Amino acid sequence: MKLALNKQLATNYKSASQKARVLTEHWVDESVFCPNCGHLDIDKYPNNRPVADFYCSNCREDYELKSKQGKIGMKIVDGAYRAMIKRLQDANNPNFFLLNYNLHNLEVLNFLVIPKHFFVPEIIESRKPLASTARRAGWVGCNILLQGIPQTGKIFFVKNRQVESRKKRCLRNGKRLYFCARKMKSPRRAGCLT
Repeated sequence: MKLALNKQLATNYKSASQKARVLTEHWVDESVFCPNCGHLDIDKYPNNRPVADFYCSNCREDYELKSKQGKIGMKIVDGAYRAMIKRLQDANNPNFFLLNYNLHNLEVLNFLVIPKHFFVPEIIESRKPLASTARRAGWVGCNILLQGIPQTGKIFFVKNRQVESRKKRCLRNGKRLYFCARKMKSPRRAGCLT
């Protein structure tokens, strides 16, 4: 797995956030296998789909990608609060990919998946509505509270610039989490997640 981002893809973009989006989405599309079934090709949804960026054509799992420059921290800023809560309450709520990158070096630092059983409404925090003077006055965004997810709910592909696990190990860890969550009403209380 190569950790370098392909800078040539972002030459036509001026905004740093647009460059980051194009570079990180391309990296996931080219580098990541499905952590649920092991299928080698993750497919990208068209842009602007609410709360889903990628899917597996083999097992039909959805994945939302969030990318962050610098340290991961305790919160990730995300989009519309209502759309996020609605999607997470659906039967087909997505799994969550988190990619941490260094834009200066154009390198992936960390990449992990959080299975959908941990990506639940309880870890979503409503932000203050935009001011009446804002272009989208009243719009309410959200934060994803990473501290609400146990360490065992985070399956690393890349950790501190190191490819953390081989495919078999990643799948084994992922299957254990999926299996536990299906058997228990609350995966956080499952004995295998302590």
